[in-house]
Amino acid sequence: MSGRRPSLRRHLASTFTVLALVVAIAQAALVYVTGDQAEEAMINDLAAEQLRLSIAQYRRDPALAQPNTPSLRLYVVGDGDTAPLPAFLRGLPRAAGTHEIHPDEDIEYHVAVDRDGDRWFYLVYDVAEHERRQRNVLAVLAISVVAIVLVVLATADRVARRLTADLERLSAAVHGESEARGISGPPGTQFVGLARHAESARLAEALDEYRQRLAEALARERAFSAAASHELRTPLMRATSTIELLQASDASPQQREKLERLHASLTEITMLTGGLLRVARGTTRGAFESIDLGRLVGEVAEHLRNEARARGVEIEIGVTRDAVAQGDRSALWIVLVNLLRNAIRHGGATRVRVEWTDGRLRVRDDGRGFDAGRGPGLRSLAAASSEADTAGRDGSLGLGLSIVERVCEAAGWRLTIDSDAATGTRVELDLRSGDAAAPGR
Repeated sequence: MSGRRPSLRRHLASTFTVLALVVAIAQAALVYVTGDQAEEAMINDLAAEQLRLSIAQYRRDPALAQPNTPSLRLYVVGDGDTAPLPAFLRGLPRAAGTHEIHPDEDIEYHVAVDRDGDRWFYLVYDVAEHERRQRNVLAVLAISVVAIVLVVLATADRVARRLTADLERLSAAVHGESEARGISGPPGTQFVGLARHAESARLAEALDEYRQRLAEALARERAFSAAASHELRTPLMRATSTIELLQASDASPQQREKLERLHASLTEITMLTGGLLRVARGTTRGAFESIDLGRLVGEVAEHLRNEARARGVEIEIGVTRDAVAQGDRSALWIVLVNLLRNAIRHGGATRVRVEWTDGRLRVRDDGRGFDAGRGPGLRSLAAASSEADTAGRDGSLGLGLSIVERVCEAAGWRLTIDSDAATGTRVELDLRSGDAAAPGR
């Protein structure tokens, strides 16, 4: 997995919170705007109604025309006369209707204007009380938005957890964490039984189907590897015994050379069969047989002696007789053969040395190595294989190192390559990575 992916549950919780905040703000704005418009309409209606009443009262008795409400004030002037009007009313047009004026920063008046005969009537409505009420409404709406967001924050994670519970259960079951997460059910329980929603049920069904196909494929592979291991053992032993008998008989030097090559090939087939079949079965990591490293390295060197001699490469062994490790002997034989063969065939070396120090096997050559300018000094196996192909070696190097990589991964060994174009290549195999501790090092 590249990078850490965000949590779906947290993403849902944050989405719920943002959505709730947007809805709450939109609702509060709608309530405020609607209320403000209704308040404005009500004020204008009150002012117009009061002006009609005041005009009617003025006709009967001018002294009774003034409203009794402190927020209302009536002004009456004759046609063309503006002196009795305050300054903020003098600029209004002489026309019936309503106006909204702001004489000062914190003062708002609604003015209703009408004419009766030769007089103009101005009713001024101080809306300070309405403004205070609107500010209170705005404060209440803001508090309600904050309260809604806090409630959503407190419950969003719980809601998101409930919505993603199916995925959590499926994920836990797939990763074998059912017991740790409190999920009941024996191993092999159908994933579809953990799903409570249609979408996750379809996913669970697909997982069940894939797991069934995988189990069937693994069963076929195990059956094949078990049968191959059993069936190949007898003909290989028979062929080896026959070659040994022929080697003991009177044979010409040419025939003996061919028999030696056949015997080496059968030895390699035997080791490959045992080691690779255990890799396929996944039992390599659990193998803890005692390995005499000096003897094993000697066998590998003898196995490759003719090829090394033909290419002018000297194999040096720097492994003491008491060097012992724990692990799969066949797997280690395959790894060493491939590493030495790669150095002999493709490294351009004249000398290859095998050493053992502190739980690590090292294969060093004095060949051309890799170009240090193309990558870091310490390479993983895959990077080394790619670098080797770039350096102009043939494709067999990549295949050999790929086999080594898979065997080491199966055995739990850590393989690193340090290469330099001037000093050659050093391959280090840490056998301790697979809990293969070697007593008496």
